[in-house]
Amino acid sequence: MPDLPAKRTVVPRRRRYAVSAALGTVAAAVLGLALWSMAGVTAAYRGVTPAAAAAAAPAPRPLVIYHAPFVRYERARAVPVLVYHEMNNGCAPSAPVCKAADPETVSTAQFRAEMAYMFSRGYHTVTMAQYQAWLGNRKTRLPSRPFLITADNGIWSFLSGAQPVLAGYGYTAVAAVVTGFADGAGGHCAPRIGGVSVQPGCPRDNAGWDATWAQLRSLDPRVWEFILEAGPSGHYVQDYDPHCRMFDACLLPGETVAQYQVRLAAELGGGETALAARLGSRVNPGGWVVPYSDLGYPRCAQGDCTPQDATIPQGYLVNYADAHFRAVFVEDASRNAIGHERFRFDVNGPDTEASFQSQLAAFTAAGAFDRSR
Repeated sequence: MPDLPAKRTVVPRRRRYAVSAALGTVAAAVLGLALWSMAGVTAAYRGVTPAAAAAAAPAPRPLVIYHAPFVRYERARAVPVLVYHEMNNGCAPSAPVCKAADPETVSTAQFRAEMAYMFSRGYHTVTMAQYQAWLGNRKTRLPSRPFLITADNGIWSFLSGAQPVLAGYGYTAVAAVVTGFADGAGGHCAPRIGGVSVQPGCPRDNAGWDATWAQLRSLDPRVWEFILEAGPSGHYVQDYDPHCRMFDACLLPGETVAQYQVRLAAELGGGETALAARLGSRVNPGGWVVPYSDLGYPRCAQGDCTPQDATIPQGYLVNYADAHFRAVFVEDASRNAIGHERFRFDVNGPDTEASFQSQLAAFTAAGAFDRSR
């Protein structure tokens, strides 16, 4: 039986804007810190301590998978979704709270305590196929107290470091892969488009940080499955337009709307093709993690959702996502169940154990993870 988290004294802290009265008490204290919690922060700290992060997360060893003796299946009103990014990047693996320069990193001990809490409360993970079946049919029966774990960007420190912890609780997780990051980690970068570099920092910022294709394949299939986050260039922070920085939501210099639409389809389609070729049946094509947290929204309803400027026609990317994917993961609770968008709770290093528990409870009570609003 997995160990339960040790009882310890912590200082509650909050950092999100409320999306309902249930979230109000959890939101106000940490707006400033919340602004750090964005998918783009990863790129800003990429390369700070990649060697140290990789050393703290050695290659996976043979796993002992915990198997629950009995799991009850039932209908579920809500399925909480958690998202993680990095592990031990600037903090000791034993740190109960990861107080690093990069807020997106958790420590091994921190992650283990969070998973132990979920286990102690009777939560069971679901696969992406189970989650999508539940979205399509409210009568779908899932393991009791279901939840979904996701990991963004394909960062090796988290994927390899989280694997033995997940296995110890019999948990599964979904890694969202940026195919350009995996290519870059292996030394391969996409050519320029129209004279514009669309992969700034490749391969320098990828090496020793992002998982290579071989490392992704080495992850235990009993724990990890994969979905698309971005293709060759979708999650690189661009520098060709200071007012619009994300490849999927911004027109290239001189690009027409029609040309953009062809490019977007090629970017996402190319990512899906690469995933299928490299990772095969472990890929679920129905899920998409939106790069940079959203779909070009100029504002977000809570502090940890990253506003993303867009120069494409309003609503185009939202409608494209709705038409092509069954589960489109964003980080704005107010948008849950709009189209196929699904909210995820972004778990970060500055979160104490008490904060993690209270945030999860508040979002759940507010209906942020419900199948429909």
